[in-house]
Amino acid sequence: MKALRLYFKVLDTLSPRMAAKKLYHIMSNPRIHKLREFEEKALNRSKKELVKFKGFNIQKYSWGKPDDPIALLIHGWEGQAGNFGALIDLLLGKGYQIVAYDAPSHGNSSKGKTSMFEYADFVTERLKIHQPKVVISHSFGSVTAAFALKENPEVQIDKWFLITTPYHFRDRINEMAEFIGVSGKTVKHLVFILEKEIDIPLDNLNMKVYGGNLNNLGKATIIHSKSDRVIPIEKARLVHNAIPQSQLIELENQGHYRILWSKQLKDILKEQIA
Repeated sequence: MKALRLYFKVLDTLSPRMAAKKLYHIMSNPRIHKLREFEEKALNRSKKELVKFKGFNIQKYSWGKPDDPIALLIHGWEGQAGNFGALIDLLLGKGYQIVAYDAPSHGNSSKGKTSMFEYADFVTERLKIHQPKVVISHSFGSVTAAFALKENPEVQIDKWFLITTPYHFRDRINEMAEFIGVSGKTVKHLVFILEKEIDIPLDNLNMKVYGGNLNNLGKATIIHSKSDRVIPIEKARLVHNAIPQSQLIELENQGHYRILWSKQLKDILKEQIA
């Protein structure tokens, strides 16, 4: 990691444009993190299937009875479906069929250059197909879920749980810039590359635009830890203000991933899921 930061420090000084291209390459090729044993066990209990999407073989997982209402799980960037392993039995006990996917180039899906925007397109497609009653999203998967909900106004969602959430797509850029250690000049070039790719101003990619007028959403619950070091609690508060039908529950002493298997989260879901 030190070598990578040193490399980008030099490149950032000599050529911010080139540093932005290299950073864009990193952002387009997500890292795969090893799952914990209980997460692997949860996936091993699922029914597995591959679905096609834009040249990718996407790994689908499902649990429960086919005729039960669907709970759709949407993991974050560089996450995977197994991250929700601690919640499977809880949702099955509530009478839901559970559906989850590894995003393009994530988890057990096939690998290749991808982006959050491609992931959002995939979730949009899947939301329309499954028409879930409950959506549970984690981290940047919450922005992806918001985009999908906005693009599918005919799909009525009873409850949406946002387990940690950023407010703005720029949060991901700032996170990467801080992680790698590059200057504002490199960030400016990176924004140019992204806006050219998607043909949308990045300032429009925020939760106020996506979540501010979701007439197809019953209620949303935002669950975020005050000690989250990846996404500060202030971002969740902004999202709460942006989504009229939301409530915000602030937890203590839970990490960005640890929150997914915390007792506090399970208690909230037990209480709020019908």
